[in-house]
Amino acid sequence: MQMSRIPDELRDSLPEDLADAEIVGTETADVDENVRLWGPPGSGKSTQSGLRTATRAVEEDIRPGDMTVVTYRKSLAGVVKRRLTEWGVVEEDDSFDYWATIHAAASRATDFHERFPPHDERGELEGMTGRRAEYRFCKKLGLSHDPAVPWEETRWTVFTDLYQYAKNNLLGVGTYENVPEEAQRSVGADLVAQRKLDAFYEEWGSSADFHAVAEAWEDFKRHHNCYDFWEQLDAALGGRLPPMKHVVIDEYHDATPLMAAVTGRWVRDAETAIVAGDPDQVVNGYAGADPGFFEELGARSGEDIPIVKLSRSWRCPDEHFAAAERVLSAERPAPDLETAGPGKLFRHPAGHFETDDSGRWSFPSPGEKGSPAWLYEEFSDDILYLTRTQKQADGVAAALDAAGVIYESQPTVGGDWEKRTRLLGVLTMLENVEPPQESTPRMINGLTDRGEPNIEKFSLTVEEAKLLAKHSHGNYIDDRATLRSYLNRLDPETETVPLTEWDAYITPKWWLRYTNGAASIAELSGLPERDTHAMRKAAGRYDLPIDMADVDTRILTIHASKGVEAADVVVYDGVTGSITDGMDESPLLRENEARTWYVALTRASERLHILRDAFSYTKPYLPADLEPRAASTAKGRRSA
Repeated sequence: MQMSRIPDELRDSLPEDLADAEIVGTETADVDENVRLWGPPGSGKSTQSGLRTATRAVEEDIRPGDMTVVTYRKSLAGVVKRRLTEWGVVEEDDSFDYWATIHAAASRATDFHERFPPHDERGELEGMTGRRAEYRFCKKLGLSHDPAVPWEETRWTVFTDLYQYAKNNLLGVGTYENVPEEAQRSVGADLVAQRKLDAFYEEWGSSADFHAVAEAWEDFKRHHNCYDFWEQLDAALGGRLPPMKHVVIDEYHDATPLMAAVTGRWVRDAETAIVAGDPDQVVNGYAGADPGFFEELGARSGEDIPIVKLSRSWRCPDEHFAAAERVLSAERPAPDLETAGPGKLFRHPAGHFETDDSGRWSFPSPGEKGSPAWLYEEFSDDILYLTRTQKQADGVAAALDAAGVIYESQPTVGGDWEKRTRLLGVLTMLENVEPPQESTPRMINGLTDRGEPNIEKFSLTVEEAKLLAKHSHGNYIDDRATLRSYLNRLDPETETVPLTEWDAYITPKWWLRYTNGAASIAELSGLPERDTHAMRKAAGRYDLPIDMADVDTRILTIHASKGVEAADVVVYDGVTGSITDGMDESPLLRENEARTWYVALTRASERLHILRDAFSYTKPYLPADLEPRAASTAKGRRSA
């Protein structure tokens, strides 16, 4: 029997679910040697990276401050840290400066941010570009910044879409600090860039000059001492390296050319490099990610970096993988994978989603079979809704809003439930407050009520107070500017707003309007009808207050779902005409599309739900007989 490679000290601290865990592939590459971990969905790439890192830390007494542990996606940057902390290998107060996103690690190594003082109270633009800088640039050029609805385009959005793509793909646009001219390709040499350039001319007119606009934007940034994300990586191509004792790079299949150039430099200089990825899953392909960076890393870096393939999925059920395998294998060979056993695969009627010119959605009613709310009620609140585009995701979100279902979503999709739940929590707390005697009594069931004043027992956080001030009607605030000035002086980390202090800035009638719990939602000011309706419905559905950290319901585009899993996953079939056109023009885009849907079909741990023909403007992508064929394939394999 082969001895465990995991040291006893580490083995003793592993949780019960990892009691029998082993490090895969040590015969190919030991823990102190370079390795590429090729991990299909649910195969535990992060766990294997963590076990290798933990073993080396224990055996060689390597501390977190000597390591660089990065991924390209912020939401996944802390996975290895959480595991090693749970295992007792590292402590919370250790130095984790370089356990971050690739951009953050690059910036810290080069002291990039030292060039850009933080924003000051005068509203200067120094530092990372944001909406203020973009708006000012657009105003200077006479451009419209925001589209009428998020999924439409303006001249600014089509410009910045191409500009950011060009920079992350090392195309010859504008100026770079450390990318040599010979490493830059022309915009015309990149099919995706050329399509984006066509969109630019369609919006700006045929006489427009994209390169001139790019130079104007870069001049603007230099003048105002601000920068884009890509500039952090450009600086890292020539600056100081992060800690090189032990380097872990996750999700490497989603690296863009600029990311690959930076991380390739790190791999060459690392004492030991662990590079994890799955070239069959690519969700960053729209930004220029190329699975070849993972597959060809050894040749590109000039280092010996053998591949260890993880051959078992601990999450993905047999039926789900059979469906995903079929979609992927139309464009590239699917992996040989031992899957997690039987799972459920459903097809439901989708109903019909439609939006008018103002962005207002019509959608299936909450009680209709197959509707988003019906799926939530029928199956689980640990549910993930996936669509190909943000517009589709917004339609699903609108249906859940109508039913008062609280969800997490991308910033430009659906409602802001972070804000909504904070307001609901504040109103719930205020329901227990008895206002000062001189205030107007509040109404309960048509009767006035006055108890003993108790406002001295309650406080708001600074953020809650700012949000409440913003959405309280102006008639009930004595001086909004004075209140705003008071709140801006407070430190959100250390100070609160006692209701006794709050009372000094509001009128007596404020207490009448805002201490009636859910009934006070209607009194909030400056909220769209969609927000107030969703909040009223949610108040009847949930026990309030509710913390968004406890919400497992999510709505994401497939591109945002990498690394995410749920007991139930709802996949809305359908691609837009422009996606179809791209696939017709380019084998690379066609292959990336198959990879994208492979991701979607492998997110569920228990039940996968397929919904078709929900959006009239999309075309089917998934095979019409996907579900029965996948179920039959999975059953046949289990009986073989």
